[in-house]
Amino acid sequence: MDGGDIISRHSRFIPVIGVVVIFALAFVCFAPLQASISNTQNNIDNIKINNNYNINSDFVKASATTQDVNENLNVSKNQTINTTKTVKTTVKVTKMPLKQYKGMVSYINKYQKKYKVQPKSYNWKSKNLTISKASYLDAMKRYKKWVKTHKKTLPKYVNIFNGVKTTTVNVQEEDATNNDVKKTSKLPLAGELSGYEGLDKLQKYMNANFNHQTGGPSTFEGVIKSKVGDCWGLAEWAAQQLKANNYEVRIVQGPSSSASNHRWVQVKLDGKWINFESSLVTKKYGSKHYSTTCASVSKIVCYL
Repeated sequence: MDGGDIISRHSRFIPVIGVVVIFALAFVCFAPLQASISNTQNNIDNIKINNNYNINSDFVKASATTQDVNENLNVSKNQTINTTKTVKTTVKVTKMPLKQYKGMVSYINKYQKKYKVQPKSYNWKSKNLTISKASYLDAMKRYKKWVKTHKKTLPKYVNIFNGVKTTTVNVQEEDATNNDVKKTSKLPLAGELSGYEGLDKLQKYMNANFNHQTGGPSTFEGVIKSKVGDCWGLAEWAAQQLKANNYEVRIVQGPSSSASNHRWVQVKLDGKWINFESSLVTKKYGSKHYSTTCASVSKIVCYL
């Protein structure tokens, strides 16, 4: 067997060896590539996982932020209140029908008879118009002059000058701390009294709930506790109720037929100090009108 035969005999295995070598090389090259691809995929998965985590984390944070914002908005909504705003405009002249004019005059006369003074204004409800004292006195003067001149003929209407028309509009305002005195067991009439009508209401309340007692409690707290009081205690209780309703009020003292230091209350209305006799309005003294007094002022005890 010579060398040529050997080569010839083994040459048929060359293709097989070549295929094996190619597969071996392919495996060697593909394994790192597979590992690289696998690592890359893992990195991608990790990135996805991390991104999902971050997204979820951001969502949680965003949700918390949204909740905080909503809470803040709720606070803002709670602080914003719907209310009405009063707008006043002056109407130069308005014709008041004779029937309504007579109704106005009747009201003024009744008010003057009851309170000994004319009202500061008249509210013409059908026109939502406030007529000042100067304006309604002017109208009454002109009406009397017309009747005197025309005798049997009455006017169909009376001109009302410079009436103030009041309208209300809805507005939103920030809720602020209310500085008005709140109604309590010690101040049961807070926010309910105004003008002369308020004095009538205070008189009725005192007559129904308290009584004068000589030697009784002489302080605000004592009257509240026992429902009776001497003139000092009743005066202080009444003054505190009036103060809680923004009246200008003072306690005064003076000699009466039974005491040298009798006390009662005075309220300033229409520029005048009006007596409120906190003892005489009680049942003990016959439930007299608050303006009835039994003493003259010799001393101003205090202003509230």
